Amino acid sequence: MFHVFFINNVINFSENSFIFNYYNIVIKDEGIIMIILNIHAHPDDAEWGCGGTMAKLAKNGAEIYYLVCTKGDKGTIDLNVRQEELAIRRSAELKAAAKLIGVKQVFFLDYNDGELAPNPKLRGELMYYIRKLKPDIVFTLEFFNPYEYHPDHRAVGLMAFEAAAFAHLPLYYPEQLELGVKPWFVKQINFYLTTEPNEWIDISETIDIKLRAIKCHTSQLLMYGKIAKTYAGYSFINKSDEELGSELIESFIKKEAEREGKKHGMKYAEGFRVFLFHSMLQHDNKQFI
Repeated sequence: MFHVFFINNVINFSENSFIFNYYNIVIKDEGIIMIILNIHAHPDDAEWGCGGTMAKLAKNGAEIYYLVCTKGDKGTIDLNVRQEELAIRRSAELKAAAKLIGVKQVFFLDYNDGELAPNPKLRGELMYYIRKLKPDIVFTLEFFNPYEYHPDHRAVGLMAFEAAAFAHLPLYYPEQLELGVKPWFVKQINFYLTTEPNEWIDISETIDIKLRAIKCHTSQLLMYGKIAKTYAGYSFINKSDEELGSELIESFIKKEAEREGKKHGMKYAEGFRVFLFHSMLQHDNKQFI
């Protein structure tokens, strides 16, 4: 008997096949574990966008990998910080956050912050890791949001979408086959930080982990606190930049998660735009959607 652990409930079934649909599931039986690959642009994107869901999946036994495309080496308003120093700091922050979430391994592409654009090279690099890690579900940034101003978010989301869509076709980047990876069919991709979600995950039990993970990114707490004091009229508050940034970010994260959850009978939730690849070939069983 396969045990299918849904995020919100448990259903057992005896078919000798997997069901992937609008729920994120973890399959446990004789070492069968769901594999998740989260592809994001900056070291803190995953915690911001879906840290609660990542923590919940990890608790349920999923094997989670992060692939971060830039070094986040421009995420500061401090004139005295050097890019190289910030990159090292942000890498360490991400590793600490990923450990809290339960991520198995973090991979880095080491592009410079703010310099990504959709191109075949980036798409191929993302496809390599998809073929290498063989994820059941890819998580990535929504690229189609109106007024998404960050080029890195747009580029990573779009290239991850294309890489996931074509990773099973051997004539895309055939040189990768010589490196020992094989074509891989991705069943589902979940876009986060989206303005048009079609699925919501209850993170009421893991929002504290999400907040603790976000607070590992101390360089960003400092930046938000400094922005608040310098540009948003918070200069009268007698708190350090990091302390102020931490409080503002926690308040924002909780309000957003509460707003998303309230629509669907949850205390806190994260929303996703879920897309199934070749959905006509996957199970069309309404009791599972």
